[in-house]
Amino acid sequence: MMDTAWAALLAKYGQRVVLHQGDTAVDARAFLQPIREKGQAQSLPSPLGWQREDRFLYLGDPSCPLTANRDWVEFEGGGYAVTSAHPVYVGSSVSHIWAVLRPRDKGEGAGV
Repeated sequence: MMDTAWAALLAKYGQRVVLHQGDTAVDARAFLQPIREKGQAQSLPSPLGWQREDRFLYLGDPSCPLTANRDWVEFEGGGYAVTSAHPVYVGSSVSHIWAVLRPRDKGEGAGV
C-alpha cells in the first residue's frame, strides 16, 4: 500500500532528475527542495572567494539508491553532489531514499 502511494506521488508531483552513478545515467523522479535553516547564509567567504553553502533535500525512488561522495544528481541544468544518502524504512521495506545534496563545484568530474 505505502509503496503504491509513494510511487503515485512521485509520478504525479515528482521533478524529473537524472542520477549519475559512475558511468551510468538514470532518468528518475524525485522531490528536490532547498534546505532553509534560520540564520545560515547561502554563501560564506573563504580564502578563495565566496563558497556556496546551500543544501538541498532529495526524496527519491527506493529502487534508485544513491551513494554519498560518489553519485550526483542533475536537475534543471545544474549538478548536485550527494553528501549524505540513506534508505528510509517503513516496516521491513524501503519507502524512499533520503539524501542531502549540494551544488557541484565546476571542477568536480565530467558533466554538468
